[in-house]
Amino acid sequence: MKKKNKKIKGLNEGHYIEAIDRAYIVAEIIENVLIEHPVIRKHKELKHRVKKAQEEILNVYQMIGGLSVDLFPNPAQDADKK
Repeated sequence: MKKKNKKIKGLNEGHYIEAIDRAYIVAEIIENVLIEHPVIRKHKELKHRVKKAQEEILNVYQMIGGLSVDLFPNPAQDADKK
């Protein structure tokens, strides 16, 4: 994925924080509601597919975090580098 150093029109840092939170919640729901469900646990193919879906959500979580860091750098961290 290309990194952009400019802000996306109409979005602010709060939108990215919210998206990270939503991705985390979805990953947790998949873990607690689907992966732990007796039907999913009993069928390897179902469990494999649900785990793959969770992995993709967690990848999105990481990507959003990376975008957030790129678009909204922490000024305190920049000061530490000087």
